[in-house]
Amino acid sequence: QAHYRAAAGPLGGRHGHAWLAVVAVISGMRFPRSACALLRRCRAPAKRGPFVDIPAAGAHKADALALAPAALSRRRGFSADALTPVVPATEKPTVHDTARIVPPGEVVDVSTIVRNWWAFPAVGFNAILEVPVHKFESFSPADPLTVGSVVVPNSIFGLPLRKDLIFKAYWFHRRKLAGYDETMQFYKWEWPGSNRKIRSQKKSGKGRIGRRKAHGKFDGSHCHALRPKDWGGGRMPKRILWLALRTMLSVKYAQGAIKVVDSFNLQSHKTKHIVQHLRRLLGRRCRSALLLHEGNLDINDNCRWACAHIPAVRRENVEGVSVYNLLKYHEVVITEMALAKLIKEIQTYPKKRGWGQRYATPDGKPAPVPEKVPGWNQAWVERKQRLVASEVRAKEFFREQQKWKWSPEIKGPLKVPKHDPLFGFRVKDFLLSPEKPVWDKLESLYADDEPLDEDPEFDEFDDMVETMEASHRRMEDQRESPYIDDKNDIQAKSLRALAATVKLSQK
Repeated sequence: QAHYRAAAGPLGGRHGHAWLAVVAVISGMRFPRSACALLRRCRAPAKRGPFVDIPAAGAHKADALALAPAALSRRRGFSADALTPVVPATEKPTVHDTARIVPPGEVVDVSTIVRNWWAFPAVGFNAILEVPVHKFESFSPADPLTVGSVVVPNSIFGLPLRKDLIFKAYWFHRRKLAGYDETMQFYKWEWPGSNRKIRSQKKSGKGRIGRRKAHGKFDGSHCHALRPKDWGGGRMPKRILWLALRTMLSVKYAQGAIKVVDSFNLQSHKTKHIVQHLRRLLGRRCRSALLLHEGNLDINDNCRWACAHIPAVRRENVEGVSVYNLLKYHEVVITEMALAKLIKEIQTYPKKRGWGQRYATPDGKPAPVPEKVPGWNQAWVERKQRLVASEVRAKEFFREQQKWKWSPEIKGPLKVPKHDPLFGFRVKDFLLSPEKPVWDKLESLYADDEPLDEDPEFDEFDDMVETMEASHRRMEDQRESPYIDDKNDIQAKSLRALAATVKLSQK
């Protein structure tokens, strides 16, 4: 209790404890019972209006973060207005509340939110979330501080404050930032060398020691050695990160820590000018701020140079927003273009990931297969049976069908024979005196009046035939003469005698 009283510091009293609630949540501390007892006393008197209630002992840090009391007021140097309840304390918020406009920083009954923190939004149900649009660069008092307002969706800025999701997402980003640790340390038994006892246990006048490589005596030996470890190797479901980001934006809206400006296009690159604008917009005691822009249209180089020298201000593209950055920086300043892109990216992310319903049913599950009606295919079965029973008739029908085709003519029958027997018939010349072809006119030029070979006479032809017959008989005689007529001669005579006989027959 004394530690938390000292941590309250210069603010002291009720406001010091209220500021301690926000500091403890941002720094990651958890409230003990003594601190919660102190924070329970931080209530304003009844004449100043109802303030938010402090959660009971043992409540989580996200409750105090989203439900900080009204001590953070403008008279203490803070820009965030007091988180006053939207409805009177006597009326409990319900799901059937009427529609109402809820600006940033206003919440419903705190006791209801604390009891149902996982299901009840901090801004209540049926709330119209309207954020004023401020003019970032304003020099003279004549310039208007607000240039309009924007209505943001409840599905992003009006969700229940799920502290469990924020806790998981925060440590996921912390592990990813830690990355891979290459530190490698040795235990005492892993170093090379002997493990003998270097001196006796007693009567040495020195302390008791075993091996020389003990972690208290040997440099580089550790009792609890560090080993290489991949801290960012864990995975987080995309649905949880998507929901945690929307929950964190809802927390910022409930805190009143979201400011929408027209743009970051500055006329000067001096740091003191952007500090002046941020102090006017966020208060003189704003500890840190996150500037979110869309691209190059809503910010110029003057703003980039001016905010580059401020450690507590971080300029980030809207695509790089995360739960870790929203937790690290107290205030969020976002342009209109960046806010429109942020809402679009968050709403279209499920479609990009393919999370939509696969089936057009209320619960998204496949519809049951309908039962078959008896006799639904009776006509088809009968037709199939007729075709199977009359196979020959089907073949004949097919052949008959092949003989016909659809007619391309507009008039006449719809179908005509596929093969026309008179196809290709043409009427020829049936004249009594047909015209001669063209080549007959040039026939006289190539006529052969004196042929080279004359036709042979009949006598010469007869002589030729007789000569051919005589030569044919002579060849037949020569073919039959070399053969041996009697087979007994082959066994009785020698080869030389047989050769002489053949020669004589040839002569």
